[in-house]
Amino acid sequence: MFEKNEYSEQNLFNLQSIMKRSSGMRQFSVVFLLFILFTTGCSGIGSASMEKSDNSQDYYMLRSASGTAAKQSPAVPSNYKVLESQADLLAQKPDLDPARQERLVVYNGVINIVVERISDSISMIEKAVVNMGGYMQEMTSNSITLKVPAGKFQDAIAEAEKLGEVIKRDIKGTDVTEEMRDLNIRLQNAEQARDKMLSLLEKADAVEDTLKVEKELERITETIELLKGKISFLRNKISYSTLTVQFNSPIPQEDFTFAAPFIWVHALGSELTRPAGSAASQGSSVFNQSKFSLPDGYIKYFENKKQTRAMSADGVMIYVHKEKNYQGGNIDFWSSLVHRMLVEQKTIRITKQPELKLKNKKDAVMFVGSKQVGSKQYGYLAAIVPTKQNVYIFEAWGPMQEFEKDRVKLEEAVISMRLN
Repeated sequence: MFEKNEYSEQNLFNLQSIMKRSSGMRQFSVVFLLFILFTTGCSGIGSASMEKSDNSQDYYMLRSASGTAAKQSPAVPSNYKVLESQADLLAQKPDLDPARQERLVVYNGVINIVVERISDSISMIEKAVVNMGGYMQEMTSNSITLKVPAGKFQDAIAEAEKLGEVIKRDIKGTDVTEEMRDLNIRLQNAEQARDKMLSLLEKADAVEDTLKVEKELERITETIELLKGKISFLRNKISYSTLTVQFNSPIPQEDFTFAAPFIWVHALGSELTRPAGSAASQGSSVFNQSKFSLPDGYIKYFENKKQTRAMSADGVMIYVHKEKNYQGGNIDFWSSLVHRMLVEQKTIRITKQPELKLKNKKDAVMFVGSKQVGSKQYGYLAAIVPTKQNVYIFEAWGPMQEFEKDRVKLEEAVISMRLN
């Protein structure tokens, strides 16, 4: 556009000759000369060029070789700007090259790292990403998936790689620019269609027409909400990159679970999660080793020398049994061990642990708590009464509402225990 016109000087000479021959055509020649100067882009003395911006109403004029701006032609709009060179004018042009436009990319990374302590490494990388403004999306025993702000993605990778030796590193970027553009166009079209439907709805007179327009309007509105949801989801994927860190370790990671050499201790609370046996047997012998007063509303459906079982019609169960005691097995030892097993292994939440005395003056300790079993909350009670030869255990459990209703009666049954 701004190349030198090889005919410009010749045209100027011819016009000047015409002007000398006819004074009557002088005014016409001056106007025509200015037109030639503005349209041919001549680069000689006194020449100038004018160009309109593609995306505005501004006009740009090159400064003449003499350093002054060309005089404005009456045919040229007044909102032009004087520029120093063609480079300045080209700089006013928008860059329409799609390859140079900012691309929308979703990044996903997977890193495999060998570390010493997997649990510690998971905690460290999670804390680092949270401090960056990210969050944990998923976690297993040896891996963690994190959502990281896109601008902090490389920083998160660097923090992860500090934890150990990287054995695999996969980073993938997915360009979603066209997908986002398509969704925005579809949303714009849907919103325009909705506006038209609203306009038709205002003009509709017949009930039948109104119903048809409302039905179409409902469909378009659903489409708009769906598109907005997809756009929001895609924006979140662009804003937050996904980083999955998988850990391996040559060192065994399993923590050894504490195991006591007393089977009955590990069995405490186990029957909360399994149904009671369907078979019932009433022994004829008297339970001489341990006996308690049966609460009102309960039946004793099983008994032998070592255990007694009873239940209420509402499903609250009682299980009393005795186990062998050992040298040093006092009430402090057994209460500490039982509390640990109930909490750590059976995940029973202990809310009360009172010490009490039985009617025969024996010391006892009682644990009262609860446990979630499926969709229901269950109440649980256990009392431990050690003697020199034996340890007597009273357990009761049932649905929380029924258990709480009978809890006073259950505690009275504990206190009534008679030991031989």
